[in-house]
Amino acid sequence: MSPLVELAGLRLCAGERTVVDGVDLALGEGEAVAVVGPSGSGKTTMALAVLGHLRPGIRHAGGRVSVAGREMFPHPPPGVRGGTIGYVGQDPGAALNPYATVASALLTATGRRVPRRERAATVQRLLERVALPGDPEFARRYPHQLSGGQQQRVVVAAALARSPRLLVLDEPTTALDLLAKAEMLAEIRRLREEGVALLWISHDLGTVRSQVDRIVTVDDGRIVDDRPAGQDLAVREGTGAARARLSVEGPAEPDGDSESGRAVVLEARAVTAGHGSRTVLSEVDLTVRRGECLAVLGVSGVGKSTLARCLAGLHRPGNGTVALHGVPLARDVRARTRAQRAAIGLVAQNPAEALHPRQDIRTALVRPLRLLRGITARAAQDAEVSRLLEAVRLEPSLATRLPGELSGGQRQRVALARALAAEPEVLICDEVTSALDAETQAGVLDLLGDLRARLGLAVVLIVHDPAVAATASDSLLVLAKGRVLTTGPTSDLLPADAEPERLITRLFGSSNPAEELLV
Repeated sequence: MSPLVELAGLRLCAGERTVVDGVDLALGEGEAVAVVGPSGSGKTTMALAVLGHLRPGIRHAGGRVSVAGREMFPHPPPGVRGGTIGYVGQDPGAALNPYATVASALLTATGRRVPRRERAATVQRLLERVALPGDPEFARRYPHQLSGGQQQRVVVAAALARSPRLLVLDEPTTALDLLAKAEMLAEIRRLREEGVALLWISHDLGTVRSQVDRIVTVDDGRIVDDRPAGQDLAVREGTGAARARLSVEGPAEPDGDSESGRAVVLEARAVTAGHGSRTVLSEVDLTVRRGECLAVLGVSGVGKSTLARCLAGLHRPGNGTVALHGVPLARDVRARTRAQRAAIGLVAQNPAEALHPRQDIRTALVRPLRLLRGITARAAQDAEVSRLLEAVRLEPSLATRLPGELSGGQRQRVALARALAAEPEVLICDEVTSALDAETQAGVLDLLGDLRARLGLAVVLIVHDPAVAATASDSLLVLAKGRVLTTGPTSDLLPADAEPERLITRLFGSSNPAEELLV
């Protein structure tokens, strides 16, 4: 029997650089194959090639790709994308039309004109299939009114709308908290039982090992290993490593200050915020000191990102105050002084949305250098761009590339470099490690620890993964139903030896809090 998907000698290039080099891969009907490897190894480029799609700057230099016996290059035949193949990308925010409601997006994804009397039931069925509320209020929301995890599940629902034979998954669980991730994995198992073939791109070997038939390891654009999932893998150190293995030394006390003597940099008092008539945050208090990392933990949709945007002045709270060094800040960032804007940096959850697709990386980094630090000389700008890229473990040569020419992990580090360009006193990081492989994740957390130790940088780390919070933070704030459920030293709230299920019960007081902890 012919394979459902076949890559034969596939070679893809970016200029003179080979991105995918002579790849041979076959995937049968109903088979699940995981492709693992570090950020920038070519995993996503290979996945997009299965759809006959190449990112800007990438060209087809040789070899072939066929799906269900139909050639995908030079042009994919009609009905394959969205029909035979469903695709779930790495950046859900970029996949959703910001002007289309959830219902509209799902109805469009069906590829047919759904009779008016069937629309509500069709949307409800697709939403409930991915463990999202099927009620009309949720269906009327726009992407900006959803959490990152909710956006991801809407994208999965859209990919399933036409009952594809193959589902290409590019990091489908990276934006999800423990509970939502468990629900998504259950959905993936159910799809396998229905006979849907899966090509699963991941950096998390621990997650995919029990979900697939085979694991293919990619490094530098080549397949270096292909074996059944039950066999041990000789994967490059850090690739898909368990997050519990991450080890980052805590920051040294900046300038000799004791913990109790560190100056308070950022405070929020009684912050209440919402989207339209819906209240998302209620009476939230937090304090961050110089050199401290405060992790904000909660299930998807509980208001973590809204809190981050309130602190940065990008979302106006209905009530409450945010203060920098004890001085109340304007609720709207446009009313803050240049020094206040520079003092608080934000790294958003979806770097694909935060970076202009038609501006190269140098342009993205130069803007805050010019506007917030007054650096106008080109030579000084170039030197600072190189320094910033090196600080986040990227080659300075990447400054000439567009965001679409980078991997998801590389884009995330560019977003981090841009936030650091203004030399902030507080860095708000919204899920900055969720799209990174374990090796790169450890590098970013190590970088944040180094900045805290050397510069006294205060960090607010928005996370859905208790393991990342336990690794990187000094103190923890847990959100539930838009309120502070508990707060305290991370070492007290997240014991290093606790299992995930016990952590959920310890933090939330419930073994299954998905619904009761949402607003």
